[in-house]
Amino acid sequence: MTARIFYPLLAIALLAGCSQTTPAQPNETAQDTSEAAQDASEISQADVAAAHGTADLDALLTTLDDGTHPADEIQAKPIITSDGKAQIDWQYIDTSEPRADTANYDYPIALDSEAVANYAKAYNISPKAAQHSIVVGMAAPEALGKILDQLADGKYIGHTLTDGEKMSLVITTTADVVGETHEYVFADNFGKGLVLPIVIAPKDTP
Repeated sequence: MTARIFYPLLAIALLAGCSQTTPAQPNETAQDTSEAAQDASEISQADVAAAHGTADLDALLTTLDDGTHPADEIQAKPIITSDGKAQIDWQYIDTSEPRADTANYDYPIALDSEAVANYAKAYNISPKAAQHSIVVGMAAPEALGKILDQLADGKYIGHTLTDGEKMSLVITTTADVVGETHEYVFADNFGKGLVLPIVIAPKDTP
């Protein structure tokens, strides 16, 4: 399945991708929103490359786009419910990685980095929350790729990452998919042990 990865506002500036951003809060002025977006867009790709270390997002995106998988990877299928709907089979998606203690977590992006400062300003959150959201958002393709494997036959519509303090991955599907929420624990080195909230959101048939 070919899918386009959507990152939060900050990650877009860093990776030169495309995004679906969440609306500004009602109490934000147009000028504040514009300035915040400009701050986020001023971060260079070099900043992210340095923050990533060994994380190779380009390779991951290529793998998701061309539909290739490691030879030993099981191609999982969703559960079919009694009413004929497809339900994500999380046993093929979840990892055995324990949840990390975020209070003492060694984030791959420094708390005092420009990336964190700009994201915190853009969404009016603390640097600590910004640091966490950036890493979770950039690690999200690890979970997304597995879920897309189970949304074949046109069941996948699109997805987005919610920006701000409560980062989550929202996947929009056709109406014949079971809607649910889930928490995924990253196993890859980038974001290892952190938790990504996932929302499977079926779209009502017009």
